[in-house]
Amino acid sequence: MKVYLDCIVCLLRQSLEAARAATDDEDVHRRVLNSIASMIPKLPLNATPPEIAQQVYQLMYQIIGDSDPFKEAKREANQMALALYPRLKQAVADSDEPLLTACKLAIAGNSIDLAPQFNYGDLDSILETALASPLGINDYQEFRSSVDNSRHILYLGDNAGEVVFDRVLIEELHQIKQLEIDFVVREQPIINDATKHDAIAVGLDKVARIVSSGSSAPATILSQCSPQMLRLYHSADLIIAKGQGNYESLEQEHNNIFFLLRAKCPIVARLVGVEVGDAVLKRQS
Repeated sequence: MKVYLDCIVCLLRQSLEAARAATDDEDVHRRVLNSIASMIPKLPLNATPPEIAQQVYQLMYQIIGDSDPFKEAKREANQMALALYPRLKQAVADSDEPLLTACKLAIAGNSIDLAPQFNYGDLDSILETALASPLGINDYQEFRSSVDNSRHILYLGDNAGEVVFDRVLIEELHQIKQLEIDFVVREQPIINDATKHDAIAVGLDKVARIVSSGSSAPATILSQCSPQMLRLYHSADLIIAKGQGNYESLEQEHNNIFFLLRAKCPIVARLVGVEVGDAVLKRQS
């Protein structure tokens, strides 16, 4: 997905919010905005939004002197989501279609994101909405068929907190058949994206092998991925890609990819063909 002018405005807002999360010093806030604004004329609009976001956040972190300003927010998101874990498991166990319910919950977890300007409420309301609402795009039957015909799944993770919901889906996938599942995290902290530390903190290492993408980008940018990650990507029978960032970076790819996400901005919603806020389970066509 290319960068739209709206994406630049969004990144400016995100950088200001991240700077405010890191320090109360308004002089630093101003320096961040001025520095990001000076980048705008040089930004390649043929890049993807996550590639631009990576540049923006790396510059911002240098200015504020903090490489992980959302560290505490990520820890809290993991703890709050873990508190919901028994309810998530019970919802799946009570369902007539457990895998579909686990998919809907995993998509609901994608609401835990500090970047987009969209408020979904607390985790309890996220859970209730997920169970009650239909999917805006529902390629579940194709997904189930692909799972049945797979041995190796590559699961591209997204945010801290959300990884608890991912764990529930992975555990349900293991109930269906014996599978090899690799879960991909960021090499270094960026925004509130999940790193290896976050995955282990919520027990994902007990149900999947944790693999670094080799990149600090807030998405899966194949040109930046490690050789190990690329081998897994090209050998997997099925790829589950969580979140808008992975959609933005992989929507031109043609592997057996299923995107699981909440449409959090008007541009992505329009491109996918849904309304802002809709849950999406979409097979790459």
